[in-house]
Amino acid sequence: MKKIKYIFLSALTLFVAISCNDMDLEPKGLLDKNALFGTEAGLQKYLTGIYSYLPIEDFVYHPEKGFRWDNYWENSMTLATMSGEMTGQFWGIAGAQGFGYWPYDRIREINELIRDFPAFESQYTAETYNAILGEARCLRAFYYFALVKRYGGIPIIKEVQDPLANVETLQVPRDKEEDVYKFIQEDLDFAIKNLPAKSDRGRVNKYVAAALMSRSMLYAGSIAKYGSDVGFTGEAVDKGLVGIPKTDAEWFFQQSYDASKIVEEGGYDLYKMNSDKVQNYVDLFLDLNSKEDIFVKEYSTTAPHNNRLKHSYDATHLPNPDFSSDNEAAAYPILDIVELFEKLPIVNEDNTPRRFKSFQELYENLEPRMQATFYFPGMELRGKKFDIQRGLYLNYDGTVSDAQEGSTGAPINSESNRILGGPKNSQYDYAGTKFNITGQHGMWKDGHANNTRTGFFIRKYINYKMQTSEVKLYNSSQPWKVFRYAEILLNRAEAAYELGLIKGNNALKQEAFTYIAAIRDRAGAKPYPYNPAPTDLSSKYGYSLDSNLQFIREERERELCYENHHWWDIRRWRVADVELRQFVPKSLMPYLVLDEIKYEGGKRINSYIFLREREPWNKTFNFEKKWYYEPIPGGEFNKNPNLYPQNPIY
Repeated sequence: MKKIKYIFLSALTLFVAISCNDMDLEPKGLLDKNALFGTEAGLQKYLTGIYSYLPIEDFVYHPEKGFRWDNYWENSMTLATMSGEMTGQFWGIAGAQGFGYWPYDRIREINELIRDFPAFESQYTAETYNAILGEARCLRAFYYFALVKRYGGIPIIKEVQDPLANVETLQVPRDKEEDVYKFIQEDLDFAIKNLPAKSDRGRVNKYVAAALMSRSMLYAGSIAKYGSDVGFTGEAVDKGLVGIPKTDAEWFFQQSYDASKIVEEGGYDLYKMNSDKVQNYVDLFLDLNSKEDIFVKEYSTTAPHNNRLKHSYDATHLPNPDFSSDNEAAAYPILDIVELFEKLPIVNEDNTPRRFKSFQELYENLEPRMQATFYFPGMELRGKKFDIQRGLYLNYDGTVSDAQEGSTGAPINSESNRILGGPKNSQYDYAGTKFNITGQHGMWKDGHANNTRTGFFIRKYINYKMQTSEVKLYNSSQPWKVFRYAEILLNRAEAAYELGLIKGNNALKQEAFTYIAAIRDRAGAKPYPYNPAPTDLSSKYGYSLDSNLQFIREERERELCYENHHWWDIRRWRVADVELRQFVPKSLMPYLVLDEIKYEGGKRINSYIFLREREPWNKTFNFEKKWYYEPIPGGEFNKNPNLYPQNPIY
């Protein structure tokens, strides 16, 4: 199968309507179906448009403005900034109500291919013919999954609609959410059976279809098991347009589990190319030849049409001028997510802040995956260090509690004892020596774009191989890993444990932790064995939950951090309204304690402390239950009143 480049040429341009007096004449310049479907070159042109608009939530996805958003300087507003994994200039969950995604034009293109391609069967080998139909149905499943995870039940359109048909025929009602997921399963089952095992990078194959099955069916299983606990009521619920019967949970989890097993046959493996586990995990997201990659979206700095195949991830997440020559960092990892990996060793047993001579002492013994996901104070990039400091203390003789999370009302934080600075390079004279109050990369007194307000910068997906002069808007080309093997192991672990709970099968529950062990071993994390007597955590979210399943969920968050999964995970688990209830992110604030500085052999020995504080701007997240389903785009009701009822409002 030939490679499909992400050239943003819509297949619709192949069908531009041309005014013509004699409607029987073939418009000049129009490619007919013989040219499109009768040759592999024509098929490639046709499929290019469908792939170009494939709903992949990658570097150029904006939660409020959609796929392939062009104003890349805003690309620091991501699903991670909505789910509470990051905070910054753009933050919160404003995008919870979506952007009116309704790609039935793309679905029509796929349906046309499925309808018309059989007329050309004799021109292809049986293998190629079946593969094209499998590819079409896999791509259709992509679009339907993007719809159902937003809206629940939506119209299932399998046939090409005739625009001249009776209007009542065209006004198709919504199908049940359950039936949409089963329709996706049918398409993917067909695709798995008919697609080849291998394809060029960027084009779907049997294992890409299985990976999509693994992910989508896991979503459906979670919604079936936990959806009714939210308490939605109304006509949309009564008709099954939102929500899936609890009795279907086992079936969907089984589909996810089985699809994950199929992916195993593809010879994929966790990326282990470097014995240095920190560098190994960093390189995983930059290597285009990784055995872990199942489906990748490529970018190219030499792509035509200006910036369509470039992105700005580096320029929007690194501070200027030391690590970027354009734009500024505008989103930063929060301490809560950092410490999900492991608690930072910043507090002594007597609750006093631990002292550090250098920033490196803080992170050098932490989990490698953790070090590879975040830039800590003192880490290096392109020959320079991340210089992150909140301020100075003249002295700090109390406990961490005395700082009251950075409150200005805390006595130890009085202006005569805690010195905060801004702008950059402001200094304080102490005993005749001038000390920088803040670091080059944060934090100014009141916070500021470009300089971290949380104590960290993101490291995952950052291309350390670029020169600083190259880090500009529209100039990054690292690929987006749509499906990678680690996710499939996590999907299988979760599905196995859920099936074990439903069936009362302890062997399945134990099996789940073999996949968790593989993930953690690659990460360089401490082993976490299956607990045969897990703690009951039912009070956490108001439904049955044990500590084993909670750990599986948290391991997923650690491994897939900043890959745009967590927003959908907390929605399908129906925990977003708890996790993001008046949630104020925490920051890690480094301070230099001046009266503890010593000099040995003419060399200064610093004394740093790190305090957990509220994010300086007191950004607050608050997820409303009604946001578990996005509203059907309002304009669509004007075209099709049969789309009613609207999704429930809790």
